Amino acid sequence: LGLLAVAGGAMAYRKLKKRNKYRACSPCGRIPDFVRFYMGEKFNRLSMSPLALFFVKVGVIYAAWHLIYDYFILPHGGLDTFFSWTGVKLGRMGLSLLGWDALSHERILWVFGSQGVEIQNGCNGITLFGLYAGFIIAYPGRIDERMIFLASGILLLFVVNVIRIMVFALSVYYIPQHWETFHSYASTIFFYPVVLSLWYLWTARSSKAETILFNT
Repeated sequence: LGLLAVAGGAMAYRKLKKRNKYRACSPCGRIPDFVRFYMGEKFNRLSMSPLALFFVKVGVIYAAWHLIYDYFILPHGGLDTFFSWTGVKLGRMGLSLLGWDALSHERILWVFGSQGVEIQNGCNGITLFGLYAGFIIAYPGRIDERMIFLASGILLLFVVNVIRIMVFALSVYYIPQHWETFHSYASTIFFYPVVLSLWYLWTARSSKAETILFNT
């Protein structure tokens, strides 16, 4: 997930630099020079660039999320169990609908005649949900659109994770000798394109909304 976070930071850097161009054309640019000089001298030390503010917010959000997860959610185990069990059950249903003889028990999914795949806490998508949500919350935008992006994005990532679990079971059935390699790159194949696309859509929509605001 580190590579995904770096890619998201680079995306935010480009978009936030572009947003500054629109701000330069805002009504603030027509304030008399002596007023802007006075305000700049008075508040410059307290001001923070949008990019710096974004990274500060991201750091605070991720630190808070890891503290909450490590000390409250993970020890309790209920949320992890729910996502793991639900993902496995939906994966079994999906494989059965597609014609495979799939079986499941709690966190384990398998195709009849092969070994099972156990969906542990680090593989149920919760960590990725937090990473995705942290970017959406930290990047500027309207609250109502932010809530829609959060809910729809997490739902889409959950569906993608179910598909990934299904493919895990099929990979053990058809290519068990390549299981370790496939498991290592599964997140890159399934999650990265979806998360980066959602982040891009959010930054593009937010930038477009700000452009319209400043041009009205």
